Amino acid sequence: MKRIRADAIEKIFKELVKKMGDKMEVGKTIAVDSTLLKGYARDWKNRVCSDQDAFWGYSTTKKWVFGYKVHVICDVESELPLAFTVTPANVYDSKECFNLLNKIANEGMCFEYVVADAGYDTKDNYYFISRIFHAIPIVAMNRRNLKKKDTRDFEAYLPIKRGTELWKSIYQKRGAVERVFSRLKEELALKFVKVRGIENVRFHVALSLIAMLCIALAAHQTGNETLSKCISSFKF
Repeated sequence: MKRIRADAIEKIFKELVKKMGDKMEVGKTIAVDSTLLKGYARDWKNRVCSDQDAFWGYSTTKKWVFGYKVHVICDVESELPLAFTVTPANVYDSKECFNLLNKIANEGMCFEYVVADAGYDTKDNYYFISRIFHAIPIVAMNRRNLKKKDTRDFEAYLPIKRGTELWKSIYQKRGAVERVFSRLKEELALKFVKVRGIENVRFHVALSLIAMLCIALAAHQTGNETLSKCISSFKF
């Protein structure tokens, strides 16, 4: 970690994404989501915390977690990560959406559909996706936003109307990013963070993502494409 640093390890991740792009078509439909990581520290009351970069965040399981949040974009067909960022746990998902999309756009990747849950249902994100990145947003509605008057006017201009069969069929693919997080946490040590500081955590996250891409790449190079998601078959 001290010699290579997080920026260099992320370059390796990007190169592997490019190699996978040469092997197969990725990035047409992408899903974006985040997951919380418990920090390797405690936020003691009236004491200086051993990890000054970590913060409290609220999980979907209605629990408070002190640590970090990993934001990931994945290809829904191959279920492979294409870009990631790491933030303190209190950063909202919607705030990090542009940074993730900008990462893959800067790598020359063209995507047509962006699938996301209700945490990304903001007017800014619809604007970024459709006007800046020229893609079609397939985002679940956050019911709390309905309390604000005249905030859903843009719905009339969406290329694919919410609730249609086409919209539903594309949104169902969002489960791909949840399966990516599941494999990363259960099989590639993502949830066992034993380092402190956001740069070291980013390094750890990148290693887990790199391992996932290496397994998929090895599967394709050996003619075992069907095993690209089967991490356990490459363990021993």
